[in-house]
Amino acid sequence: MKKKKKIHKDKKGREFIKESYFVGGKMKFRRIYVIDDIPADEFYEKNATDLDFYMNGDYHLMSSENESNNHDTLQNDIESEPYDNENLKDLPF
Repeated sequence: MKKKKKIHKDKKGREFIKESYFVGGKMKFRRIYVIDDIPADEFYEKNATDLDFYMNGDYHLMSSENESNNHDTLQNDIESEPYDNENLKDLPF
């Protein structure tokens, strides 16, 4: 079972997780700031829009054009299905 890391607070009240690593045989610590118990980078990737990614220069995180075009082609396929003549006979006009 994985142990949940303790969340600390700095002087400004921001929450962070302490992560340790070794450099030259000495232990160092880095702060990973969290929002709603999720690291800030993951929170940004999950909740930001394409406009946010564009404004911050994170083009690799933007949804590709192929994904957005797939939605359009799916909608066109639904609209292009032929109508039933039987349903048209029931119309009063």
